[in-house]
Amino acid sequence: MAQEFLSDSIGSAPPASESEMPDREPIRFLIIGTREGVNEEIKNFFAMGFAQVDEWSPLTPLPKTDLVMTILIRYRKRHSSDSSTRKSGR
Repeated sequence: MAQEFLSDSIGSAPPASESEMPDREPIRFLIIGTREGVNEEIKNFFAMGFAQVDEWSPLTPLPKTDLVMTILIRYRKRHSSDSSTRKSGR
């Protein structure tokens, strides 16, 4: 399963559009919570070997709350069956 995700070298520019990388699909992981909670989860993901701490976006405050959010984007290889799924909207 881990082979389905392709690492994105740190510092590389993200693709301008999906059409530039038709064999890769972006998968987004989003964490929303208190600053303390989000930082703890990022450290937990690091401890599990899921993601480096610096792969997450900077913490972004959510308006009118005490919550923050961060996102991690990974790319997965598309399979031939994925194209039919995309066309049907599922």
